[in-house]
Amino acid sequence: MQPDPRMYQRPPEQTWWWFLIPLFTCGYGAFVMVLIGARRLRSGFHTVAAFGYLAVTLSLCGASSYYSSIRRPGEDDGGTWVVVLLLLVWLFSIVHTAIIASRVRWAAAQQPFGPQVPVMPYPAPMPQEDPALAAARWRAKRRDEARQLQASQPALASELLIGRPDLPHRQYDDGGLIDVNHVSAEWLAGGLQIDLTLADEIVAARESRGGFTTPDELIVYCEGLTPERLALFRDRLIFVPR
Repeated sequence: MQPDPRMYQRPPEQTWWWFLIPLFTCGYGAFVMVLIGARRLRSGFHTVAAFGYLAVTLSLCGASSYYSSIRRPGEDDGGTWVVVLLLLVWLFSIVHTAIIASRVRWAAAQQPFGPQVPVMPYPAPMPQEDPALAAARWRAKRRDEARQLQASQPALASELLIGRPDLPHRQYDDGGLIDVNHVSAEWLAGGLQIDLTLADEIVAARESRGGFTTPDELIVYCEGLTPERLALFRDRLIFVPR
């Protein structure tokens, strides 16, 4: 059985720890982490910001060394403002790195393709196959299996609520089968994508006859249904005896 493509999801990007680099390096590692984030996001702004961190940090370090070299005992060497600026850059770099890390995680989550890990032990679908087409084929296979189960083990099929999307607590995925003999007109209209007038006509014919046994009976007893229209949803019909 071909796996449902919906059962596959992209693993989360592990960037929560990025802010620890500038935190434990007193801001000196901000250049590296912001540059990595800029490359992931392909952002020119963050690239400039990364080199800005590098330039500011080197400038402040140079200023701190300069003031230390000219400092005289008992004089204010002007290095206080350098320490304050270094502290501000440190704090700002931590916040900036945390923000850019969250944006990298968000951008990675939006990517529809790429490395994926299965959440169920089934092989992934072929990458060249369209996901929507693969999902439709998977649902068609599920309908065939559910229909065979209904024919061979009706008691088990009844327990699994095959063809009864209108009932609560149903866990078995039958691929979208609709039990024409039991669901309401509203569920017929929604599940088969037909107008409510035709659904009401099917329900009225069903009640007068005590149920249907084949799709062709719908054409005979429902004036609003043509063979061409029936062909659009014939594969989704099932007829559980009443």
